[in-house]
Amino acid sequence: MKKKFSVAALLLAGVMMVTGCSESILSSGTSDTSSNTESKEDIWTAADDDLVAYPTAEGLTDEQKKYFSVTFKDFYTEYGFISNNLGLTDTKDDADAQLYRQSIIEMLVHERVILKKAEEMGLADLTKEEMDTIDKNYQENMKNWHSSFTAQAASELGITVNSSDTSGGFSAEDQAKIDAKAKELFNEYIKPFDMTEETFLKWETNSFIEKKVLEHLYKDIKVTDDEVDKYINDLIAEAKKTYDEDVSKYEQNTQYGSVWIPEGTRNIKHVFIGISTIDAAEIIAARKESGADQEEIDKLRDEKLAEIKEKIDTAYKKATAESDDKEKTFDAVLKEYSHDYNSSVTDQTITIVKGTSSLTKELYDAIYNLEKPGDISEIVATDTGYYFFYYVGEETITDSELEAQKKNVYNGMLTERQNEKANTTIEEWLSEVKYEYDYEKLNFPKPKEENTTSSTTSESSK
Repeated sequence: MKKKFSVAALLLAGVMMVTGCSESILSSGTSDTSSNTESKEDIWTAADDDLVAYPTAEGLTDEQKKYFSVTFKDFYTEYGFISNNLGLTDTKDDADAQLYRQSIIEMLVHERVILKKAEEMGLADLTKEEMDTIDKNYQENMKNWHSSFTAQAASELGITVNSSDTSGGFSAEDQAKIDAKAKELFNEYIKPFDMTEETFLKWETNSFIEKKVLEHLYKDIKVTDDEVDKYINDLIAEAKKTYDEDVSKYEQNTQYGSVWIPEGTRNIKHVFIGISTIDAAEIIAARKESGADQEEIDKLRDEKLAEIKEKIDTAYKKATAESDDKEKTFDAVLKEYSHDYNSSVTDQTITIVKGTSSLTKELYDAIYNLEKPGDISEIVATDTGYYFFYYVGEETITDSELEAQKKNVYNGMLTERQNEKANTTIEEWLSEVKYEYDYEKLNFPKPKEENTTSSTTSESSK
């Protein structure tokens, strides 16, 4: 749910301080140890009890109106906490901040509507097992939040790692002190947002109930094998047609390659030793100039290539030496010599689609002149440096890969239908309440798709 955040995103900064709102959540006390950021602008004009989202549907009772209404304090408790953790620049016109303001108020009104429907459907009543699950998640959430303050706690207590502890940690006694201090620091951190640890339990509970409602909405949604097969077969037919018409368009669509690959497509590995990027850029730019003397440019290129010729010859000699495992030998050369070697890329294999226009003729011919897997090309000179290639084998889609793609399609279709059902249903529920918003107090512009005749800023209209 929206209220769970990565501990890594936590910023140990104080609450934004804004003047002009006495006895407000905006002017509540902050911890001396954590308050170090302030809003650059006095952008908030609302008092805590001002309504920033309120129902306008006819026939609602006073009790219902009160339930569905969202006060500025409701909004800012969540927005202030989230914006602080995300490090948002809390200014009036900051686009990211405005987006989060809109997201938070929409989340709050959706939450009220969904929880009310949960009561009506009997889904808000929780079993002991469900409450135990909520508590377990809540405790784990709190443990993560507390641990994010461990370093600060140890520093403030003046505790260092126990040198006699071979695990590199703290002694049990010191760890207990640090844990207690970390919890204290966390509670100081959330206090300016009018939050306690019970707030997180409420969030966890509400999120659990909302999930139950969604699961109830999804219970009759299905995707059949025939629908998946039709999608796959239609995509294969589209991929083949696109490839026949324009190879580059086939290559641009990543979905095509997951279901169909043209015959003759090759997997290769390559070693590249380049001239300096500045020299390469100069050569490439010169070739594009009108009336360029290509012979002079070739001469310049040859001069630069001569500087790396010995290195490429050495690499090529090692790669083509007699070996019981030619690919392993090539991999060693690739790792040692290739300028674009990347240890994070498994096996350094590149797929070259037959007929591709993404390579120069020299490079394409070098790859497709290779007769069989295991062959190594001649050295190819280019404007950026030298290449040579190892032919790994033809690229194909295995049955297991196609089945995995079918599973992806199934999950995608199911998720799309679930989202459509959820969005449609929640919009229907919202229409029964007819929310209006005070955009001036929320500090984000009215969305263009909304009716511009709706009153949004006058207290009397509520």
